[in-house]
Amino acid sequence: MAVPSESPPKPQSKAKANRRKVKHRRANRDGSPQLQFVTATNPLQFKDESVKRSVRSQAMIAFRNKNRTKLKLKSLKTPEKAPTGEESLVSGPSTTIALHAHMVGVTPDLFGPQVVEEYDEFPRYLYPSTSPAWWSTTSQSEPFSDTEETDYALAIRGSSNSRSNSTGSIRVVEYEDSDSHEDLQMRLLVGKLATSLRIGDGVDPFNVLPQFQNPKLNSLYLLRKCVRAFASDSTIAKWLPALLSHPHIMLSSTLLASTWLDMHAGCSGDSERTSLVKKETINMINERKSCSDTNYEDATLMVILHLLAGEMWSCNEKILRFHESGVAKLIAQRGGMQSLENGTVGEVAAACCYHCDVFCEADSLSVFRDWNPPNYALGDDTAAIPESPLFCPRPEFATIVNDSHCSRFTHDLLCDMRDLTDLFLTHHAELEVIFDIDEGEMRRLSSASVDYDIKVAEIRERLASLPSAYIPGLPMSNDWVYEACRITALIYTTSIIMRVPFSVAADPCQNLVFSDSRALANAQAGGHMLPIRLTEALYEVMERTDTSNIWDDMSGVLYWVCSVGAAAARTPASINMAQQSRFLSHGYAVWIRRSLIMFSTRAMIVLVFQHPLPVILAQRRLLKVQKLIRTGGTRPLRS
Repeated sequence: MAVPSESPPKPQSKAKANRRKVKHRRANRDGSPQLQFVTATNPLQFKDESVKRSVRSQAMIAFRNKNRTKLKLKSLKTPEKAPTGEESLVSGPSTTIALHAHMVGVTPDLFGPQVVEEYDEFPRYLYPSTSPAWWSTTSQSEPFSDTEETDYALAIRGSSNSRSNSTGSIRVVEYEDSDSHEDLQMRLLVGKLATSLRIGDGVDPFNVLPQFQNPKLNSLYLLRKCVRAFASDSTIAKWLPALLSHPHIMLSSTLLASTWLDMHAGCSGDSERTSLVKKETINMINERKSCSDTNYEDATLMVILHLLAGEMWSCNEKILRFHESGVAKLIAQRGGMQSLENGTVGEVAAACCYHCDVFCEADSLSVFRDWNPPNYALGDDTAAIPESPLFCPRPEFATIVNDSHCSRFTHDLLCDMRDLTDLFLTHHAELEVIFDIDEGEMRRLSSASVDYDIKVAEIRERLASLPSAYIPGLPMSNDWVYEACRITALIYTTSIIMRVPFSVAADPCQNLVFSDSRALANAQAGGHMLPIRLTEALYEVMERTDTSNIWDDMSGVLYWVCSVGAAAARTPASINMAQQSRFLSHGYAVWIRRSLIMFSTRAMIVLVFQHPLPVILAQRRLLKVQKLIRTGGTRPLRS
């Protein structure tokens, strides 16, 4: 009898086999996943559905693996940086871009030092359709590719996770330059966008992000860089509803991020990417201004503000004043600052325009000059606020003393600068032009003037005796935050005492405090055999500090340092842009000013959403100091 042959095994379904393979891979996974690199000869091939699913899958594996690794290594304080989904799309080796500050050139087509004093003379359409001069020629940099741009910005500056202050209390601003902060803000942004558009489960929400018209521009990449460098929790909370209201607002907001990348790439001017973003932003404004329904909207004002912020890197004062005048005209047409329905838009507009006025050493336009911001009330005596020599509502500094980077010497120096500011403004408030003044009042003013001179001389003496952080073997040696404050104080104090602009006080040959023998001896410790311009010394010190988290609880101090430095770096070479390309030293001077402007702009943007009034009040105080310096102060007159 024949024995029936064994029946062959039933073939397993393909889906079941794949599930087993996936389980096997999960069980044997050790360390970071092996990311899949996608190679294509046509960019459209990256849109293939299977490729997108694979990339998303690998990105999620990387994200989960990174979080597990961080938990394991938390006690060791060595967080691991895992590749992101964006990096997995790179089809070749990433490009490392080194910054050679002394080898920067300039674009030859920028305007000179003239500025527009008011905005009434401008036509209704502020932005003509013809191509502006700034993108008729691009800078000398190489053509860009978003997929080739890596996190070199962090590599240059030295990335670090957020530092908590020494007491563990609430920080001045809820911001950190980290992968987790970037991921959280982008998830919030995309999630809100998906909800507002009622996107179904089968649609990738990242596919519904607004896109630029030019296919060279990667809106997702620029948005990620924007939220990483400039967005605090308060920024997202206050600006997000507007960002979701129209694609113009979200896309134009990336212009500042593009210039931030240009700085870290060492571009001498606008990169091709920045020129393209700028061009599309101006087209958005033209479109909105040509329509009566959108001409006066908050959205139009916000797009112009994004353009103004993006132009600060170029430090072209005529262009900046032009955009600032556009903001002022639109606000005036709306009825003034007090008539704006969205208070956040008004606060950001004032802060951006005041900021430009500070580093351009210019008077504010009448809309902002005549505006009286609300009174600031410090509700909590323990609240962390952006204190600085320009803003200290308490009798003494209570926030910056808790920062681990504020040494006793730095604290004492900042106290002197705060007292000097108070003395200077109070002294000149008493010396307003007075008619029919009697002899008793004249004697009182004379006595107050003597007292002022004595106190200022004491501050000058203490400042001149401070050693440089370059000198080894001292308590403040290699304390670069202290050194940045010391150099800024040399400029600030001389400017107040001599009644000269910051840009003049930065010249060591005209700096009263620097000419003191002790201060001059300290200057040699920086490795410079001859005195260099103080803004150059400040920039080189700033490069030694960690600005990634805007100096944490000393963020208000960072703004004071960099805004004074940016104004002090305002030399003829950095204004008359057409002459720069002939001289290497001129190119470096422009680079220093641009970098200091960018440092201060970033601090202002991060702070203004969480602390609008402290930022605005500090700016107005600094503008008052600058105005008194320019006018030489006032003197009492007798009839």
